[in-house]
Amino acid sequence: MKPNMGLIQAMIRIAAGISMVGYATATLVTKPKQFIAHLALLAGAIKIAEGIVRYCPSMTLINQFRQKQGSQEE
Repeated sequence: MKPNMGLIQAMIRIAAGISMVGYATATLVTKPKQFIAHLALLAGAIKIAEGIVRYCPSMTLINQFRQKQGSQEE
């Protein structure tokens, strides 16, 4: 996997992921069965992982779609 994001974007993803995990942990301590907190925990963990490896599968799909559209317009 070749990195498809810059260092600053990776740092932003890591910071956002840590914030999401912190929110989810705090919420799950008081309300252990809240579904939104479980989703926030999962999403935060994914954002941290994307920031560490500097690869986002969604960005790859979007870039491929944009390249395909650009070649069709010409």
